[in-house]
Amino acid sequence: MVVVLGMGIVFLGLGLLVLLCNIMRVALHREGAQTAPRAAVPAAPEISGVFKQKLLAAVTAAIAEAEGSDAPGFRIVSFVRRQKA
Repeated sequence: MVVVLGMGIVFLGLGLLVLLCNIMRVALHREGAQTAPRAAVPAAPEISGVFKQKLLAAVTAAIAEAEGSDAPGFRIVSFVRRQKA
C-alpha cells in the first residue's frame, strides 16, 4: 500500500509539474513579438604571421599535453578563430 501511495504521489507531482510548465509557456509566449535584428558582426582582423605561429604552437602544445603524446607528431591542417557571439 505504501509503494502504491508513494508512486501515485510522485506521478501526481510530475503531472502537476508538466501542467505548470505548459501554463508558463502559454503565459509567457508572445505572439508576433520579434526580436530586434542583430547588428552585423565585424570581420575579425587578420592575424599577423608571428602571432599566428605562436598561437598554433600554443594550441599544439595544449593538444599534446591533453593527449599525453609528443607535439612534433602533430600536423595542424586548418585553424579558424571564431568570434564570440
